[in-house]
Amino acid sequence: MPQWGFVWMVAWPDFRARLQRFLVIGLGMALVLAITLLLSAFSEGFRLRCDRLLDVFGGERYIVAEGASGPMTSSTPVDSSLVDQLVEAGFDARPLFFSPNAISIDGAPASVVVVGSNGDEPGMRLTAGRLLHGPGEAVADEALVELALGDNFVLAGRPFTIVGTVEHATWDIATAGLFIERATALEILAGGQDVVTGVAVDGKGALPPLPKGVSVQSRGQAFDDILSRTADAKKSIDAFKFTLWMLAIVIVGAVLYLAAIERVRDFAIFKATGASNVDLVLGLVIQAAIVGVIAGVLSIGLAQLMKPIYPGLLSLPFRIAWPVVPVAVVIAALSSIVGVRRAIKVDPSQAFG
Repeated sequence: MPQWGFVWMVAWPDFRARLQRFLVIGLGMALVLAITLLLSAFSEGFRLRCDRLLDVFGGERYIVAEGASGPMTSSTPVDSSLVDQLVEAGFDARPLFFSPNAISIDGAPASVVVVGSNGDEPGMRLTAGRLLHGPGEAVADEALVELALGDNFVLAGRPFTIVGTVEHATWDIATAGLFIERATALEILAGGQDVVTGVAVDGKGALPPLPKGVSVQSRGQAFDDILSRTADAKKSIDAFKFTLWMLAIVIVGAVLYLAAIERVRDFAIFKATGASNVDLVLGLVIQAAIVGVIAGVLSIGLAQLMKPIYPGLLSLPFRIAWPVVPVAVVIAALSSIVGVRRAIKVDPSQAFG
C-alpha cells in the first residue's frame, strides 16, 4: 500500500519550490493544447458550415438527378415541373439551381457557386445591402472578400453589380455562393431552359410518384455529401493534432526528467527512510497531473482568446473543449515516465554519499 505521507513529500515540496518552472511549463503545454483545440474547432467548423449552408436553402428532403452526388453539389439538371407537382400535392417545394463557375474581377478569376435565386431562400441572412431587384444585380456571400457593395464583376460575359452580402453560403470550405436572378442564371448558364439542379421539399408524408431519372435524398445524406468535400483537410488536421499531442508529451517529459535528475539525492533519502518505488512513482505522477490540470484549464481560455485571430468558421462547443483537461492529465502522466524510471533506479546508499 502507498504511504501517502511519502507520496505527498515527493510531490508537493518540489512543486512548491519549483513553482515558477512548473507554471512556465504548464503555460507552454497550454499553448500547444490551445492550438490543438483551435484545430479541433476548425474541423468542427466544417460540420457547422454544412448545417448552415443547408439552413440557407431549407428542405427536409431533396429531389436530385439519379446518381447525383447531392442537392448542394450536383449540377445535373432535372425538369422544373417537379416543383409544381409537389406543390399541388401539398408540399412546400422550392427549386434549386447551382452552377460552379468562375467570375472575372478586374481581369482576375475567382471560383464561386452561382445560385439562381427567386428570393425565397428561407435561411438567407443579409449582412449588408439589400436583396435582388433586377437582372444585373448580385448578392454575394461575405466570404467572397474580393467583392464589396457596389463592386462590379463579369459572369459569362455579363456585367453584374454587388447589391448585398449574406452569410453562411459557402461550399468546399471557402467557395462562396453568388446569388443572381433565377431567370438570368438559366439564360446564361442553362441555355435558357427551365431546369433545376434539385428541389428542396418540406412537409410530412409520402411523396407523390416521381418520374424516372430522379431520386430522393435526406438532409443527412446532403450533409454527408458536403462534408465529404473536406475529408482530405480533416485528415491533415487530425495528423497535425497528433503531432501536437506528441510535442506536449516531449515538453512536459523533458522538464519532469530534469526535475527528477535534480532530486536524485531526495529520492535516495526517501528510499533510505522507508519510501517504496510505488510512493515515488505516485508522487511524480501527482506532480505531473497538477501540471496537466493547470495546462488543460489554461488551454481552454487561451483557445477562446485566440479564436478571433484565425479566419474562417471555428466552432468550439463544450463537448469538444472539456475533454482537453483529462487528456492533458493523461499526457502529463505519460510524460512523467522518464522521471519515474530515474527515481526507481536510485540507490538508497546515495543518501549518504
